[in-house]
Amino acid sequence: MGILGNQPQRSQYRTSKEELDYFLDDALSLAKKHKISVEAVISAKHALELERQNNIAVQAGDYTDEQAGGIGEIFSRIATALENNA
Repeated sequence: MGILGNQPQRSQYRTSKEELDYFLDDALSLAKKHKISVEAVISAKHALELERQNNIAVQAGDYTDEQAGGIGEIFSRIATALENNA
């Protein structure tokens, strides 16, 4: 993870026509394999994507909690130092 102000530029993710074609081919193959509609496959893919996004959000929250705890520890040390010097 980069330091604030010194982070690498994020990649711009784009979807090409070829990727869409591969996705639809895969969806059609899965639909045939499981004897369901392509729409059901796409809905299942959407559900998995929502779960993935939720997992990312939970992990980001964990990182935020750790960082806030670290900042809280620093503030506590500063407060103690100020109290001892007062």
